[in-house]
Amino acid sequence: MDRSVEALWRRRAGAFWRESIPYFRDMTQSGLPGVVIMLLLAGLAGYALLLRDMPANFPFTLVGVIVLTPVLCWSPLRTWLREADIVFLVPREAEMGAYLRRSFRYNGLACFAAVLLVCAVYMPLYLAGPATTPALVIGLFALLLKLMNSGAAWRERQLAGLAARRTIRVLRWAATAVAAGALLQTELWKTAVYLVVVGGLFALLYSRLSRYPVPWLTLIAEEQTTRRRYMAFFSAFADVPTESAAVRSRRYASWLTRFVPYGKSHAFTYLYAHTLVRTELGGIILRLTALGMVSGMLSAYAGLWQGWGSAAVCLLFVWLSGIQLGSLAQSHKHSVWRLVYPLPDRTRHDAVLRVDRVASLICAVLIWLPHGILLPERGGLAPALAALAVALVYVLALRPRRIRKLLTFDPDDD
Repeated sequence: MDRSVEALWRRRAGAFWRESIPYFRDMTQSGLPGVVIMLLLAGLAGYALLLRDMPANFPFTLVGVIVLTPVLCWSPLRTWLREADIVFLVPREAEMGAYLRRSFRYNGLACFAAVLLVCAVYMPLYLAGPATTPALVIGLFALLLKLMNSGAAWRERQLAGLAARRTIRVLRWAATAVAAGALLQTELWKTAVYLVVVGGLFALLYSRLSRYPVPWLTLIAEEQTTRRRYMAFFSAFADVPTESAAVRSRRYASWLTRFVPYGKSHAFTYLYAHTLVRTELGGIILRLTALGMVSGMLSAYAGLWQGWGSAAVCLLFVWLSGIQLGSLAQSHKHSVWRLVYPLPDRTRHDAVLRVDRVASLICAVLIWLPHGILLPERGGLAPALAALAVALVYVLALRPRRIRKLLTFDPDDD
């Protein structure tokens, strides 16, 4: 048996994807891929219409910065490391270079492919406006920016202080956004000079801060977070083993739980409200809602398909947020304490329905808000009202039925 660290990497990667195949099958059977494909085709048709009838004051550079910055800066790293590795792999730290190189190749190829895909999607829009740089050059510089961000992200993982990591990450994202704007709007040599200066400053900054050769705890925590996100997504389609939940305070959202009254009849409501706000599921919902608002703002600003394409974008994100919220019904399903405390399990079902309804309604309103503000100004009052009506019907009438089915089909409740 091969006991090298590279063989260990291959075994762990293969085990994860073999474990995930049944969940992908359940997701496929749910009809999600077909709906997403149809919506993508509709989006491409709307994109073509936008290119044909381009508004004179369309913010080409701003849209490019918003689209390119996340894909350039976000540099995930799957290492498959576990908590037990602190004991069993740390003595082999001298061999971890080969292990980490496999992770860099595995994640780097996917990240570079994502950069090229986003550039390919954005380039027709950029070339339809006041393009100052050839598309091929933008693609090459985007790959260079991605390479620099990947290296900087690894340096951030190595830093010893959490505050330093967070501060430098914010600075890196801001510097990348400026670089993307310069690449799209200014002369190429200015962008090159900017990259050299900023790259040198960041290299000097990283060299001055203390760091670990292999940041074991950071890599293990990142791997656990990634696994939890996968399982939170899969739990919307199937019953999956529960990962240990990472709890975050999220003070900007946790104040909503203060509206839940104390008392025996509201115990489960209090529990599920905090579960939604403070776990990874809440983070997914917040990011998805924010993405829906940004996409809605862009589609409504462009008046996609006389406003009806914008309404479709709104409903797509309302539906996607609803799919993710469905995994709330699986939370605490296998908790032993709910069978010990004298609380009727029916109140748990009612609490899930109540929290799901309120959260779905808040997400739907926030996602619809850009459409409700921008579409009427462009003669799209009817699409805006239609999107709001369909979203409310989905949240208040259709979603409760699905949640009841998820709660009813629960062998642990028998």
